[in-house]
Amino acid sequence: MNASVSFWEQRWADKADIVVIGAGLVGLQSAIKLKQKFSHRKVWIIESSTFGSPASLRNAGFACFGSLGEVLDDAKNIGLDDALGLYALRYQGLQKLIAAYGETTIGYENSGGYEIFKNSESQEFDRIAQHVDSVNEKLFEIHGQMSFQIKKSSSFGMDIHPSAIFSPGEGAIQTHLLYETIRKHALSLGIEIFSGLQIETFHQLDSLKWNLKFANSDISIVAKELIICTNGFTRQILPELDVAPARGQVLVTEPIPTLPFRGIFHYDKGYVYFRSLGARILIGGARNIDFKGEETMSQETTEQLVSHLKNILNEVIVPGMNPIIDYQWAGTMGMASDRQPIIKKVDEHLHCCVRMGGMGVALSAWASEKLVNLID
Repeated sequence: MNASVSFWEQRWADKADIVVIGAGLVGLQSAIKLKQKFSHRKVWIIESSTFGSPASLRNAGFACFGSLGEVLDDAKNIGLDDALGLYALRYQGLQKLIAAYGETTIGYENSGGYEIFKNSESQEFDRIAQHVDSVNEKLFEIHGQMSFQIKKSSSFGMDIHPSAIFSPGEGAIQTHLLYETIRKHALSLGIEIFSGLQIETFHQLDSLKWNLKFANSDISIVAKELIICTNGFTRQILPELDVAPARGQVLVTEPIPTLPFRGIFHYDKGYVYFRSLGARILIGGARNIDFKGEETMSQETTEQLVSHLKNILNEVIVPGMNPIIDYQWAGTMGMASDRQPIIKKVDEHLHCCVRMGGMGVALSAWASEKLVNLID
């Protein structure tokens, strides 16, 4: 007997058909596509965070597919063909997202993206730039244009190499608008979203039902289909999957009236990224200076990485300006040396869609579509 749960509460909690764990961009779109496919079924989303989602409202707002340096770095681990295939999935996923919700609604700006290099990194620029033509040839069918171009960078006002590698297909989004738009879509379809429930255990009642129990509630939920979309927090639920948490730390400056550039920028093989945010600069990343320390679910920023990002900001991006930091935060991504998402059946009536590799914005529409195609 459960003395703290009413008869009515438990009867209501037994009514879910499909439960999605995780209310991020992937979880929301998976629930939407499931509801569209199975309109007669009750679809619920369970989220541990009481507000938003640990990654989907804490990202940098990049609508990107990967700089050339990042693609070549990935190729060391997974081979060039797979790295280019993943780039293509990101590009196609972003087109699906924009087609579904519209550029204006999600605050999309096709600004293009630039990969920059320090003045002292001429050899690194030359090493990466020599692959521009061969990679463009392989990716031409995806874009219908040159994916990467060499451009002058002197107008940015940065202390950098005079040339950058430009990606014309990339852009930026307003993260809050994207999240709000997709969440409203889910609610309009009758999908229930419950926040503040931290899943503790789940087990099969029989071959057709899953029972979910929570660390901070006496209620239990019974579901016929269980979908795990927890990305960087997947170890807490499915520890057998190769998904490591990866903290991404982010800073935003106060407005800089004389900001000389617009767009999104990649540096250090994509491990550092920054963008214009109105008259502000957003800068984040740098987990490569402490991979082990950043393999954490903690949402705290650290002095080591904050100092490193500030140095890049003050010495490279806007030298001599020393802008004041107005915001700083961290989000949790899902990573592995194999950057491919994990979208599969785990058990009877149990599926997962995780490990977006820091590219959840670009991959979410494609990944959720692939997931739903696995479910009957």
